[in-house]
Formats: sequence, structure tokens, C-alpha cells
Amino acid sequence: MKVARQFVVQKGMIRQGFKGRAGLGIFEENGRTWGMLVLEPAAPLLFAPPAKLSAKRLWPGMQEEDVPNIELINGKGEAKALKTRLDEIFEPFPQRDYFRGGREQAERRALWRRVLTDALTSPVVRIVQELNIRHRDARLTELNEWWCGKSPTFECRWDQTFYAPRSGARFLLEWMLIGRPHCESSPMQTEESAPRPVVLYSDDDILVINKPARLSSVPGVREKVCAKTMLERQYGELHVVHRLDLDTSGLLVFARNKRSLEHLNKSFRERDTHKIYEARLEGVISEQQGRIELPLALNWLDRPRQCSLTEDGGGKASATEFVVIGTQQTAGGLKTLVRLSPVTGRTHQLRVHCAKGLGCPIDGDPFYGHPGLEGETDATRLCLHAAELTFVHPTSGELVTFKAPADFPDF
Repeated sequence: MKVARQFVVQKGMIRQGFKGRAGLGIFEENGRTWGMLVLEPAAPLLFAPPAKLSAKRLWPGMQEEDVPNIELINGKGEAKALKTRLDEIFEPFPQRDYFRGGREQAERRALWRRVLTDALTSPVVRIVQELNIRHRDARLTELNEWWCGKSPTFECRWDQTFYAPRSGARFLLEWMLIGRPHCESSPMQTEESAPRPVVLYSDDDILVINKPARLSSVPGVREKVCAKTMLERQYGELHVVHRLDLDTSGLLVFARNKRSLEHLNKSFRERDTHKIYEARLEGVISEQQGRIELPLALNWLDRPRQCSLTEDGGGKASATEFVVIGTQQTAGGLKTLVRLSPVTGRTHQLRVHCAKGLGCPIDGDPFYGHPGLEGETDATRLCLHAAELTFVHPTSGELVTFKAPADFPDF
């Protein structure tokens, strides 16, 4: 797909100065291979100054009567209204009483209507829709999206970088690809392939491990093989105190009984714990130390990606302290090693603070780094590691510190 993207650019199929998403599908039909290019220009609002951006302006809720009367077509040629697809998604969550969570549920549904309606303009959705209408016998061999031009003000995107389609597209494509051969989304790890966590300390109250990268901390929607279930086979029931992202390696503590869980939850909630991460950045930065203060918010149209909005615009205050601890010469060039101390604990905080706050993403980051999805290979990984964890032991009352040095691959 990288070669096909280069061909599209070299042939001038995308005009100079274009900003937005580009999608390309490659097909085989009647002995020939052909492609379909779809462009989605970015709305001018996305490049507005930070003071003019807010969650409500970017992602306004949509009422049921405002959902467009559009039919989706699947690989069998069957039609389904967008409103019907939304009803299917909402079905497992019955309507609540207004004063018992119903108001919040209505707001959430309004956002999801916006998410799926917005996904209709996603290049990959438009490609599959056109394919299902006019070329049902064509075999889809590749389908990808990449970003063109400068990044939206509140996001962190790089020109010519492949990204996953916006999150709402997945819910549309699940049905649209029925009847069309394609690769199903599969878990990253199986019981056979999953790396094993290393137990660093265990007593009657706590279990401390060094979690490998690309192993989920706890079971998820897609990833069922995880550190918790693997360890419970040997150590019995474990209670989740905190988590690390699937791509992040390092120190993780589980409680082994309810009393310890209550104590540790209180410590983490009240920030009586101290965490230090080590990271390798994509390049070299000039600052040697400092504090990054950048409010963060969930990008509703592209979850789980996070973005930066002012606190008045819906962002949550977020702060990270950093210190440069050296540089490393790698196969990809000279790169900076940093120690990161999160003052707050937002989702993807360290990743966004490095990419947008320092202007230099964490090496190997498929969400916010320059290589994007192309950089996600067996030879690479997100170079972020929870290297030090300090907390009060739930029984002894002593301050305990655990350390696990980072070991990033050369790429």
C-alpha cells in the first residue's frame, strides 16, 4: 500500500495543499487489478485557534430526527438504513429513566449518532459502499487511509502517515463487509504467542510484575489473553489496581485481597503513589528538563485517540515533568532518552505530551508517531516503559519502591 500511495502522490492525483484524509482501495476483477482513490477534505474548523475550539463545537450531539436517511449496502447487495444500524448498536442498552441515568444516556446516544453519521464520509466507508453497489464481484485486496497536509490544531497527525479509519467507521464496516471476503480483526496475542509477565515480588497482599509490551493488563473487548488471567492460574484471584496501555511495558501491581485493594485504590486515587516512566523519543530535543502542561480530551470521532483542548473547551488539566537522561544512537538515527513523571493520569497522557508538548513523539508510537501504522512491526514497539513505582505497602505501612530498567529494541 505504501507503493500505491507513492504512485498516487507522484502522479499528482492529490492536489498540492490538500488537507484531510485520503483512502485507497485495491481490487482484482476479471483478471485485472485496479484501485479507487477517495479524498475527504478536512473542515476549516479543525484548524481554528485553540481558543475557538471546544468539544461541543467539534462533536455536537445529534438527535434521532436529524440522522440522515441513508442506506448502507453490504457485500450481498442487501440494504440497511443508518437509523436501523444505530438501533442495533443501542439495543443492548435499554432506555433508562431520565432521573436514573437517562439524561446521561441520551447525551451519550446523541454523541454516538454524530460519530456514525460523521463516519459516512470516511474514505474507506465510501470505497466499500461504491464497491458493494457497482462492483460486487471485485475482490478487495487492500484498503487503507492516510493523512495529507498539516495537522488539525487540536490533534497530532503527520503528513503522508497511515492511520486507522475513524472509530465510527468500524461499526459501519462490520455490516457492510458481510458477504465480501476480508480479513477479520483478530486479537494481537493468543495463548501461544503472548509474552509472559515477569513476577518481581509477591506476598499475601500484593503482586508486582514487569509487564511486556503488547500484552494487555486486563481482559478487553478484543484482547482476552492478558497479564491478569495468565497470572491468576498460578496466584489465584487478583484485583486490578491500575493499568498500563497494551503497548506500554513495565511495573504493574495487583492486589491479592479486598483489603489490600481498598488501600491501594485509595493511594492511587489520592496520588500517594509515585510513578516514573522511561521513554525513547523519535529524535533529539533541545530542552533538558521541564514541565508539560497540556489539557487533554478524548477525540470522540477517533477514539481511543486523545487530543488537546483548552479547559474551557472541555479538556482536562494534565501535567507531566520530564528530564533528558541521555541520547541513543539507533538504526533509525540519534534519539533522546527521557524520564517522565506524570503529575496527572490521563489516557495517553505521556504519548500526547511528548508528541504535541515536546514536538517529538515517543519512538514506535502507532497513534501519534510519524511512521503511524507502518511502524507497527515485529521489530518495533512503543518505547515507553514504567520503570519505577513507589507506594505504601497495605499491611506493613512501609514505603516500598520497585524498579525495572527499560530495554528498547534497536530500530
